[in-house]
Amino acid sequence: MRMFFPLLRKELKYQFTNVTYYIFLAVIIMFYVTQFDPPRSITDLKPRSPESSQSQPIYYGQKPITDPYDEMVEIAWQLERDYNAGEVMKSILFFNKFIKLDEGQKAAIRSVSEAMLPQGLPSRTAMDDTRIEFAVTYDDYLRLVRDLDKKLGGSTVYGDKMRPSILHKPMTYEEAMQDYHDVVDKDKVTNAGGRLFADYMGITAGFFPVFLSAFMLARDRRSNMQELIYSRKFASLSYILPKYTALCLALLLGYLALATHATFAFSGIAASENLQIDYLAFYKHALFWLLPTIMTTVALGMLVSVIVRYAIVAIPVQFVLWMSSMMPLEGEYGLSKYVIRYNTFGGHANYARWSDEIMTNRIFYFAVSLGIVALVAWIWDRKRGNAGAALK
Repeated sequence: MRMFFPLLRKELKYQFTNVTYYIFLAVIIMFYVTQFDPPRSITDLKPRSPESSQSQPIYYGQKPITDPYDEMVEIAWQLERDYNAGEVMKSILFFNKFIKLDEGQKAAIRSVSEAMLPQGLPSRTAMDDTRIEFAVTYDDYLRLVRDLDKKLGGSTVYGDKMRPSILHKPMTYEEAMQDYHDVVDKDKVTNAGGRLFADYMGITAGFFPVFLSAFMLARDRRSNMQELIYSRKFASLSYILPKYTALCLALLLGYLALATHATFAFSGIAASENLQIDYLAFYKHALFWLLPTIMTTVALGMLVSVIVRYAIVAIPVQFVLWMSSMMPLEGEYGLSKYVIRYNTFGGHANYARWSDEIMTNRIFYFAVSLGIVALVAWIWDRKRGNAGAALK
């Protein structure tokens, strides 16, 4: 590994003089400035009391529906809306689009609705005082809506993947106050901010590094260095790993700089309002939340570029993978998503509920990225061996 640090320094030096790297920094700074909007004071976070508005009710945000009964009620109303509208929302190529229903599909929706509620839905007013009696159990309901999703062609809000996106209900003032106290007392304000920071910055980390990583190994071909590299005897990993590490480190430094700015912004609030904040929160989220995404994006870019001759192919491949991880905005942290979302300031209770899944996801992609790098080194070594033999 005596090659590691000299190659690491050489790659870092190159990246710090690379125009593309500074374009990347400009992109994440622009995203930070336009998307991440920290509160100006603690008053901005505290919900207004219902009495402060005489004209209309105050909206305190949403919370996920977790109760099976409430979920069935919401889906029953969704069935009614879709049937009456004659169309259903579907996720097509990473976008939501309303699709017209044919008569058979409308009949399928009506069949599920009648199976759940043979007596029909009561009015919204009546529901405030009466609990709906469903004719099916929760397990039967899940079977019905999953089957309906298939009949509608899949990718609808009745399938397991899309259903959580509509399962929300308004928060009450008491719930909003509890969320506020959790932000101040449990999150120390900055951990709530750190999650939102990582959400927005994770969007950039999931795609834009490929413009650097895809062309990193291709530079050797352009600079006619491959003959020298192929003729020398050294472990491929000792060449690939320092280049990979250097790029990941250079990218991470950009996010750490923004984390520093965010920390100073929140420290001003803490000083003026006598609050206790976690001064390491943004750095922890940059390392724990963002770094596995950076590592995976860089590794995937290198993998595609080492497999195919044209490194630019890595960009559309990465784009497809990136878009597939963009939705939903929170609540889905399975191992199929290398970019994870938590697009809310606060929500400590929900974060605590999902924290184990989030940790598993981050550890998984940290390990996967290293595995991909090992695969890149193996493929590169095979190509080096074949090319080296041809040069003799």
